[in-house]
Parts: sequence; C-alpha cells; structure tokens
Amino acid sequence: MVSGNYVDSNNVNHGFLRALDGTFTTFDVVQAGTTPFQGTIPCCSNPSSVTVGQYFDSNFVSHGFVRAADGTIITFDAPGAASGGTSPISVTPSGAAMGSYPDSNFVFHGFVRMP
Repeated sequence: MVSGNYVDSNNVNHGFLRALDGTFTTFDVVQAGTTPFQGTIPCCSNPSSVTVGQYFDSNFVSHGFVRAADGTIITFDAPGAASGGTSPISVTPSGAAMGSYPDSNFVFHGFVRMP
C-alpha cells in the first residue's frame, strides 16, 4: 500500500491509497478545509493498510488522522498542541502514529499515539 496526496484544480489537497494490484482509493477527512492549501495529506501506511497523516481545517490548523484498513478515519490532536497543530510523520506495524507538535511557546515536541 502506498499513500500520498494530490492537489485538485482549486489547490485543495486530497488523500489517495494505491494497492499492490494498482487500484486507487481517494479519500478526505470530513473536517478538512476545502479552500486552497487546505485538505487531507497522508504521509504513510503500514503493512496492515493503516494510514496516518494530517489535514488542514478551514482555519489552516493541522490535525492528525489515522485511517483504518476499512476506511474508518479517527482524527486527533496531540495533548499540549498549540494552534500550530499536530503533524504525524510515521506509523508502526502495530498502528501507532508518531510525529511532532508545537506547544504555546512554539517549542516542538514529539508524540506517539497508540492505536
């Protein structure tokens, strides 16, 4: 499974998954913004087809998401994340999401979100 994003003609991001057989699935986080430079941006998938990434809402704040193999999407913010948002950058084989977030003093911290 390969995950990524594409940008439409309105400069809005959308997520996609490409299966081993070449099948593409597109998706959007429901809470994602729909104006330029907003939307859904997956970063990676694990062997179980769990995908993590970030989405930008209508206020340009980033939040994390986990998409299960069945298409269910759970959104989250790292505890202590300021308005700069949550940015997942990796997912483990067991489905734990890892990434970073800035606090209210703009100091960056790491997080692990367990499945």
